[in-house]
Amino acid sequence: MLFTGTVRDHAEGRPGVSRLEYEAFVEEAGPRLAAVAAEARRRWPDLGRLAVLHRVGALGVGEPSVVIVASAPHRAEAFAAARFAIDTVKATVPIWKRETWAGGEDWSACAHQVTEVSAAGPVREVGAGGSRGPSPGSS
Repeated sequence: MLFTGTVRDHAEGRPGVSRLEYEAFVEEAGPRLAAVAAEARRRWPDLGRLAVLHRVGALGVGEPSVVIVASAPHRAEAFAAARFAIDTVKATVPIWKRETWAGGEDWSACAHQVTEVSAAGPVREVGAGGSRGPSPGSS
């Protein structure tokens, strides 16, 4: 399963986005990305390869900002682990974005407190195959 998050040309209340600039607290971001991967492996022990990457710096519309890759013997586990990883990265890794749009530039309006990876949503049963995944709203 491959998920690539790309820079969109809009944000809530900010049409005409032309670029994003990501900044990170580097000393914390690396270990937290690793913790997200470790927690995904704990929740889905059959995972094969897993990659969780997030870019920093200035990015234009259409450029990739985050990539999640998960492999597993069954697609349901790979999908669930990838979804958990992107939702948990957004909630737990200290990476912030500054938006430039037609009306100006400022930090993203969707900023929030960074939480611990261990506080990510509980695992629940989903789908016909009984695969495990995070609860809705766990991001």
